[in-house]
Amino acid sequence: MTQALWVIIPAAGVGQRMNAGFPKQYLSLAGDTILDRTISIFIDHPMIAGIAVGLGAEDGYWPDSKWRNHKQVAVFVGGSTRSDTVRNGLQFLHEQQQIGCQSVLVHDAARPLLTATGLARIVENNHPQGAILAIPARDTVKCQTDTGKVKGTLDRNHIWLAQTPQKFPADVLYEALKKADQQALAVTDECSAMELIGWHPDLVVGESSNIKVTLPEDLLIAEALISQRH
Repeated sequence: MTQALWVIIPAAGVGQRMNAGFPKQYLSLAGDTILDRTISIFIDHPMIAGIAVGLGAEDGYWPDSKWRNHKQVAVFVGGSTRSDTVRNGLQFLHEQQQIGCQSVLVHDAARPLLTATGLARIVENNHPQGAILAIPARDTVKCQTDTGKVKGTLDRNHIWLAQTPQKFPADVLYEALKKADQQALAVTDECSAMELIGWHPDLVVGESSNIKVTLPEDLLIAEALISQRH
């Protein structure tokens, strides 16, 4: 039987591209905040041991969360970047839950539409070098020149769009993120850090509905998807 996993949700960012005037994870989405909807995916799920939410040091919105006192939810102080927050979360789980080599999931705070099916796929995957949810590229993919012109067309048969959750052994992920930081290498997801240490994680087919709310139009799409589900 698959062991129940802890989930780290980095939620210390401000979401500048949303231009909301406050952190985008606290925007309203179908009656709840985006963050509360994201957390609800994992609450009381048999494959989830707990949820560790990384908050900004001066976060004044979390006290209004409906999950703030839930037995499965713990909070820790995040960092200035996503990778800093995830690393802080891994340290928190090591200290509070004695998690070492056990795998953990990392999920974007602004991905509130992950389905139970998608979650099951990543939890049940046992690839020794970890796994990520992702979807194959459907559109024609272009690369650009330094001046913003078309440089060429990439083979979309080899292009996948990364999603979350991403699943890796906690101790190895911590060291990979630490190494990336020491070398001043920017990593935009956990898989990027694992690639830097030579790992080749498994690609687990995700779902197109598992969108990340980044721009104002994404919020409208998320609202429509939720309405369709109900």
